[in-house]
Amino acid sequence: MKKGISLLLALLMMTAVLAGCGDGGSGGQTGEKVLQMRLTSALQSSDWQATTLQNDMRITWVDVFEGLYGLDEANGGYYNLLAKDVAVSEDGLTYTITLQDATFQNGDPLTAEDVVFSYEKAKENSRFNYVTSFINSVEAQDEKTVVMHLDYPNSAIAHTFWTVKIYSKAEYTEATAGGKEFGIAGHTAGTGPYILKGFDATGADLEAYENYWGGAPNIKKVRYQVIADNNAAVIAFKNGELDYFPDVPTTEWEAVKAEAGENCQMVKANDIHWLAVNYLSPTNNGILSNPKVREAIAWAINKEACVMAATSGYGTPAYEYMPHEYVATAPDYTEGGFQTYDYNIEKAKQCMLEAGYTEADMAAGIPVGDIITYGDASTPRAKEAVVIQSNLAEIGLKAEVVVQEYAVIGPRMYSQDYDLAVFGDVGNYDFNNIRQQVHSESVGMYLINYAHEDSPFDWQMMEQLVADGIATADTNERKEIYTKLWAYVMDTDTILPILHTGNGAAWSERINVPSVCPTYYHISQWSWVE
Repeated sequence: MKKGISLLLALLMMTAVLAGCGDGGSGGQTGEKVLQMRLTSALQSSDWQATTLQNDMRITWVDVFEGLYGLDEANGGYYNLLAKDVAVSEDGLTYTITLQDATFQNGDPLTAEDVVFSYEKAKENSRFNYVTSFINSVEAQDEKTVVMHLDYPNSAIAHTFWTVKIYSKAEYTEATAGGKEFGIAGHTAGTGPYILKGFDATGADLEAYENYWGGAPNIKKVRYQVIADNNAAVIAFKNGELDYFPDVPTTEWEAVKAEAGENCQMVKANDIHWLAVNYLSPTNNGILSNPKVREAIAWAINKEACVMAATSGYGTPAYEYMPHEYVATAPDYTEGGFQTYDYNIEKAKQCMLEAGYTEADMAAGIPVGDIITYGDASTPRAKEAVVIQSNLAEIGLKAEVVVQEYAVIGPRMYSQDYDLAVFGDVGNYDFNNIRQQVHSESVGMYLINYAHEDSPFDWQMMEQLVADGIATADTNERKEIYTKLWAYVMDTDTILPILHTGNGAAWSERINVPSVCPTYYHISQWSWVE
C-alpha cells in the first residue's frame, strides 16, 4: 500500500514538472511559444491617441490599430494599408478612398463610417492638429468609400493617413458610454494583426488575430515585460529572457553583438539631435542676436566628439533635419544646396573677431548663457551638451550646462526662455514636418520664434516655401523647395544639426527577422525558426 502511494506521488510530481517545462518562453502547459519583448515602462493606454512613448506606439500604432497607410521608412516609407486605393482630384482638394475588405478584431467589417468616426475623434484632439487642421470634412460615400475634402492641397497627407488610426465606432461608443474612458483595458476595437488582451504595471499581453485581413501572424502570443533599466535588459537578453531587443544601449552594443552573433544589426536612426540658438536671448546684451556669434558656434561644434560621447561612436554627424535615406522629400547634404558645418576652430575664432570681440575678450571668457537639455546626466543629449560646452570654451564662450526633467525644460524651450538648447526629434517621415519648427502657427512646438516682432529673418518667405512644398505632389519638386527652405534655415545659424543616433537591434535564435526597421518594427512580419 505504502509503495503504491509513493509511486503515485512520484508520478504526480513528475507530471507537474513536465507540465511546467518546455523551451524558453513557452506558454505553460500548452507548450505554445511566447515571444518575449521589452517595455521600458508600463503601457500608458490601449488607446492609440493616448500613447506618446515610442515603445508604446510600437504596440498601439502597429500591432493593435492601423491607419489608411502603413509605414516602414527603411523599405520605401508609406504604403497602402486600410486604404485599398486613393484617388485624388485634379485640384488636389478631394481624396476618394476605397477601403480594404478588413475586419476589426471583434469580427465586425471595416466601414467608411468607422473611418469618418476615427477622423472626427482625431480632429477633436489638439495633439493631432498638425495632421488634421487642413481637412475640411470626411464623409462616407458608401460602405467602403470615404471622401475627404481639404481646405487646400496638401501632398504631405500621407503622414496623416499613417498617423490617424481607425477605431471600431461601435466598440468605442459602447466602451465610453456613460462617460467611461476608452483605453484602460484590453479591447478588440482595432484592425491590426494582434489583440491587446491586457496590460498592467508589469507588462502587456498580445494574441494574434487569426482572422486578420492581411493573413494570420506566424507568432501567436507576445508578452511584453517592463524592464526599465538598460543593464537589466542586457542581462535579460543574455539569459534568453528577451527574443527581440531594440534600441540596444550603444555602450553595451559590443557585448550584445557578441551574444547575438549574426542575429543583430546597427542601423542609422530616423532621428535628429540639434542645438537651438535663441537669437532672442537677452543674455550678455543679446550676444546671440549677433549673426557672427551664431556662425562661430556652428563652426565650433565638434560633431565627431558628440557622436563618440553620446553614442559610443555608433551615431553619425548630422547635416540635415531628417535623414535623406528615410525621407524622400528631405534635402540631401551630399548633393549640396545648403551650408554645412564641420569642426573648424580657426573659422570659429575668425567669426568671433568679425563679431567685434578681441583675442583678449576670448582669453578672458565671454558669457553666452546656459546650455539646457532634458533627461539626466547619462542621456546622449546631456553628454552632447558637455562636449559643446567644451567646444565653446575653445573660442572664449563661457556656458553652463543645465540638465533637468522634460517637465521643467520643455516649457522653457517652447517659450524661448533659454540661451542654447540641445533638442531631440524622432518620428519624421515627410520633410513637411519641419513646419513644426519654422511656422508661426506652430506655437508651443517650435524652439525658434522666427516670426517675432524683432525678427531679422524673412519668416514670410519661409512659410511660403512650406506652403509651396505641400502644393505639389511631385517628390522632386518638393525636395527642391525644401532644399531652399533648409538652406535659409541653415543661414540663420539657429538650428544646428549635431547627430543622428545609431539604432541597434538584436534577436534570439528562435525567430526570423527579415529586416531591422529604425523606428516601428512589425512583429507580424516575423516568424518562429522551424
